[in-house]
Amino acid sequence: MLFKKDKKKKTTKASSKPKKETRAVKKAKKVVEAPKVEKKKLIKTNMNLSASDNRVYFGALGGMGDKIGCNLYLYGTRGDWIIIDMGIGFPTERMAGAEYVIPDSTFLRSIKDRVKAILLTHSHEDHYGAIPYIWQEVGCPIYGTAFALKMLENKLAENDLMGKVPMRKVSKEGAHFKLGAFDIEYFHLTHSIPQSCGIILRTEQGAILHTGDWKFDPNPLMDKQSDMATLKKLAKEGVLAVMCDSTNALELNHSRSEADVVTELEKVVKGIKSGKVVITCFATNVVRMHSIFHTAQATGRKLVVLGRSMETIIDIAKSEGYIEDFEYMSADEAYKYDDDKVLYLCTGTQGEPRSVLTRVSENSYTDLKLHAGDTVIFSSKIIPGNEESILNVQNNLSRQGVNVITTLDNPNIHASGHGSKPELEQLYNLLKPQIAIPVHGEPIHLFRNSKIATECKIPNVEIINNGDFIAIEDGKKPVVVEKIPTAEIIIDGTRHISATNDVFSARRKINYNGAVFISLIMNKSGLVGKPEVSSFGMFETDSTGMIKSAIIAEIKSTIKNLSKKELSRDDTVREITIASARRVIRDLMDKKPPISVHIVRV
Repeated sequence: MLFKKDKKKKTTKASSKPKKETRAVKKAKKVVEAPKVEKKKLIKTNMNLSASDNRVYFGALGGMGDKIGCNLYLYGTRGDWIIIDMGIGFPTERMAGAEYVIPDSTFLRSIKDRVKAILLTHSHEDHYGAIPYIWQEVGCPIYGTAFALKMLENKLAENDLMGKVPMRKVSKEGAHFKLGAFDIEYFHLTHSIPQSCGIILRTEQGAILHTGDWKFDPNPLMDKQSDMATLKKLAKEGVLAVMCDSTNALELNHSRSEADVVTELEKVVKGIKSGKVVITCFATNVVRMHSIFHTAQATGRKLVVLGRSMETIIDIAKSEGYIEDFEYMSADEAYKYDDDKVLYLCTGTQGEPRSVLTRVSENSYTDLKLHAGDTVIFSSKIIPGNEESILNVQNNLSRQGVNVITTLDNPNIHASGHGSKPELEQLYNLLKPQIAIPVHGEPIHLFRNSKIATECKIPNVEIINNGDFIAIEDGKKPVVVEKIPTAEIIIDGTRHISATNDVFSARRKINYNGAVFISLIMNKSGLVGKPEVSSFGMFETDSTGMIKSAIIAEIKSTIKNLSKKELSRDDTVREITIASARRVIRDLMDKKPPISVHIVRV
């Protein structure tokens, strides 16, 4: 079964009838839900507007910036555009309360009628997860392998888009087809999720390779090895440009094989003689989950899978024939076995707030409780930006006496799905492209990839940023011809808002300083009764009662001295009330919280 149905919740007679929405709620919904995206003016461009222009334009709206994720790349020629990938990123602490980051889609509206397709390289969320949020900007067909499209279907179902997005399946063995002025070829490249592909775009200027995420693994365990035959054939044909994944460019040694990881995990788990063992890995790392299944078998333990996202991906992988032997039991069944006869596999490698492992570390997950002497193994790497959240989970576990094993203790318990320096060198030396443009990485990764390409004597190596578009011509140095304004767009509940929106600075301010709320009942003569002062994160303890009393006294004293004209103006009363409260809080607490004043006239 591809999609698991949620268990029906019991409802009482009172709750079974939907509550009628008030007129005010209906009106507010129209305002909040209709303009979900902060609308911007269409971006005018001179690129690729004419069918007679045979130059190739390349640029990114995400994937080449301050953090990894939000991959969205565009290629244009002869008036046609192709999009490769459309992924999400994950918010930083400064984006308080945000769920996801997506690429800025403003430019897509400007070329909507010219976009032939979205081509998916593989099914990691940083490459396809933004489709439910911005696909409507182009409304074109989406091409991908069966595995990628099933993962996408799951995401579309969550967003009520099933059946609305046209999808075209390409063979996992490779595919060759035309889209407008582009001749497209898919071929297999090894990664940590099945059916990952590189994409060759043949144009009048020459052949361009967009690698997607990839590595050269001599023993990948699940999918076949990267398709070297196609790469060698492409090399003989001649390569105009390579747009290459930069994620692992800082690593000097060849990426570890997945076969080495399963051997090491078995060794580590066999060495644990007592207590529960928990292994956490990326939910999308199907081959790693299968390695952990074999580890459970080899060590005589029953496997328990915890985390809905893992269960969903296991279902999809089984439907594609990858892990048909994969068996696991529920947490309820695990209680029938001794702790040393069970192996738990769960989500939470990056310390995600709602993940299983985070809740386990906080002792708030009912299906798994850990105690002193139990072991948690992190079979994963740290994604830049997640260091603090991961450390929090590991500290929480350590406080409980749980043994925590990471790649710092044993680097062989994880293998990256991305090519490192030796593999990048192998690719560049094989293809010998005229142009190399590093993609998918933070500035340090892009720079290191460009350095590797230069050392491999690639004639033209260019680093571009999100929003930069270059023109590529055979035999010429690529040049930036246009800079498209881009921004980080945040998924915040039902809204899509800019990361620079004041709402996030306000949340950060409340987070650090708390907030104060003051209510005044006023008439023409002044205050009616005394001000009501409450707070968030400021006056929650009994010892702060004197501070509230001081604020109230200061407000009453100040308002008492106002003239009748000043008393009649809400803005004046509000300003002096804020100033009075701020003065007291600064003197007594040395804090500067945001202060909100509500005035009721009687």
